[in-house]
Amino acid sequence: MPRLRDPIHGFIELSDLELEIVDTAPFQRLRNIKQLATTYLVYHGAEHTRFGHSLGVMHLVSKSFRSAISNYKRDHPEKSLFSEVDEKWYEQILRLIALTHDLGHAPFSHGTEALFDNGLEHEAFTNKIICETKIADIIKRIGKKFCQDKGVGEEYQITPELLWCIYGEKNPERNQKYMERIADYKFLKTFMDSELDCDKMDYLLRDSYYCGVNYGKFDLNRVIESLTVYFNQKQNIKQLALQKDGVHAFEEFVIARYFMFIQVYFHKTRRYLDKLLVDCIKEILNDNKYPAQLEDYLKWNDDMIIGKISEKKSVSENARRFLNREIMSCVYETHTHANSNTNSNDQQLFRVLKRELKNKLPNCILYEDEAIKLAHKIPVLERFNADSGKGIPIVSPFLEKPTSITDESVLLNSLTSPINIKRIYVDKMHAKEAKTVVKEYLAEEGENNEE
Repeated sequence: MPRLRDPIHGFIELSDLELEIVDTAPFQRLRNIKQLATTYLVYHGAEHTRFGHSLGVMHLVSKSFRSAISNYKRDHPEKSLFSEVDEKWYEQILRLIALTHDLGHAPFSHGTEALFDNGLEHEAFTNKIICETKIADIIKRIGKKFCQDKGVGEEYQITPELLWCIYGEKNPERNQKYMERIADYKFLKTFMDSELDCDKMDYLLRDSYYCGVNYGKFDLNRVIESLTVYFNQKQNIKQLALQKDGVHAFEEFVIARYFMFIQVYFHKTRRYLDKLLVDCIKEILNDNKYPAQLEDYLKWNDDMIIGKISEKKSVSENARRFLNREIMSCVYETHTHANSNTNSNDQQLFRVLKRELKNKLPNCILYEDEAIKLAHKIPVLERFNADSGKGIPIVSPFLEKPTSITDESVLLNSLTSPINIKRIYVDKMHAKEAKTVVKEYLAEEGENNEE
């Protein structure tokens, strides 16, 4: 079995046919799609790409799926969750979803998604790539080999359409074949799209490693070892769950993500450079948008973008500034949770300061940015509900029914507000004066409040 050495997970094993997917041109393109957009211009080690991340997620879904199923079998020896064939089939499906889930990313990943045409997202191109390129044939061959090896019928075929229906389709219930295994397919999706998903597990560890920071580190093995399944037979709902003794490891996982957003993903310089990069690419693309045709779209990667920006350096101010890393100065930043009740004056203060800068420095160039993200979608905002399948069930050996993470973690309950950071940038020429304006206004405001 082929093995690839990975700096995060050690050796990653693939089947011969999975390696064929890796060797295709659309997958190799990921070597030239940076995971963190322009972050490499802030944290110089952040040169890693979607290529390694995709392999890492595939590796983790196998480990996580096996751990969850094994723990369920140990605790419920009298119950059967899946047949042996179904179990192997589902793991293969998960591995293919994980391996191909990022194929449609634009150059510099999320940093340039604003340039998709007609409301498209990178997932739409992922769908096209797995269904319309050589990868589609390899996926079908993997399905055919599975049927032959296990001696099962065509109902166990694996197709690009099935992978997309499980992971990417917004309304999969319209598909009759999906409905036949709806509980199982919804369960599979949680390994790729939930608060416990393997996508987050990999990118946090990978991003923190390459950025040289500790914010994204957590006990991966403890989290995976704590995974299990909650099966509500009455409602026919299977949920990826967490054993109670893994709650603290999960808290660490959520906190790691929270700090990575604040310290790395929403870094003030990276945010500005992403904006400058988008401005540069708009000058390169026809109609300021990436091509909608797949063949044309796949030609675009980071190297191509940088090459075309370099060609425009002599005639484009944006290109010159980006290549020379000329960054506007951040002169004011709101609290991390500007929209929370405790910081209700932040928005008003932001508007006033912007007005002050415009009035007192009419010739300065001013840019404002707003970074909004809910670092944790489910744990505190959505309680576990056994009937609906929502929330994260916490399984205890002492209780018949699961509890909710909201009952088990006071720490996560304290993170109820979304991240909302607003910043004001000005050109370098006026940065010193602008900082003085802001400092004097805030000092005056403080004195008035004391009175």
